[in-house]
Amino acid sequence: MLKNKILRYAFIYGSIAAFICIIVALIQYYGLEKSPFGRYKLPAFGINIIFVIVATWVYRANNLGVLTFTEGFSVGFMTNLVAAVITGLVFFIFVQFIDKPYGNNHAIMLWVQENMKGIEKIKDTHIRDFGIKEYEVLLKQAQEIPSAAYVFLDEIVKKQLCIVGITIVSVIFRRHTFTIS
Repeated sequence: MLKNKILRYAFIYGSIAAFICIIVALIQYYGLEKSPFGRYKLPAFGINIIFVIVATWVYRANNLGVLTFTEGFSVGFMTNLVAAVITGLVFFIFVQFIDKPYGNNHAIMLWVQENMKGIEKIKDTHIRDFGIKEYEVLLKQAQEIPSAAYVFLDEIVKKQLCIVGITIVSVIFRRHTFTIS
């Protein structure tokens, strides 16, 4: 019963978060000509944290104001995971079946160009700290064109950084009853 309730809240609020993340990514790509996969992923983290907060708060409100840390963490983690998986799948489908054949990998190429510019900005510092050979290796890695599967995994793995926020939300929202059942 408890597991189904947690999964229901996680799926509802995770799906809403994913939908908003996808809309923001499309606005970034088509409106601002920025790749939604690279360093402009920051709004997606904020959206996920907001919906983790909302899901945890609504879960607690519908549970008579009682929330343990484990329940809060489970709701938050699953909400974030659902949002990351749905967003990652949509990005995978977009890259593999829309942007690759019809857009000549424009979104991926924007990501590679943004990575190259970022590496060029730190050239002097990186060469001083690690040497020219390491800089050339870093530059070569940045020039590689990632696949749609890499975009999917990148989305899921990087969104798991929200665990810090999930932990904080779970601690703030927890309420205990001291009755023995």
